[in-house]
Amino acid sequence: MASDEKPAVVARGRSFIHEVIVELKKTTWPTPKEAWRLTVVVLIVIVAVAVYVGVIDFILTKLTVGLKLFK
Repeated sequence: MASDEKPAVVARGRSFIHEVIVELKKTTWPTPKEAWRLTVVVLIVIVAVAVYVGVIDFILTKLTVGLKLFK
């Protein structure tokens, strides 16, 4: 039984790798200029979200301390 399963597993693995290679060849990769532009966009969004969360945290902290909800 184990000897019957091993060739099938190897064949499926090879088939999977072949399909991955075929799909990667179809992929349209970004140019270096596009990659840098998108990287900058992602970094700007990360900073904006961090500032937003920080401001909300600051406001809620001041609110809870001001109302003496927590010590």
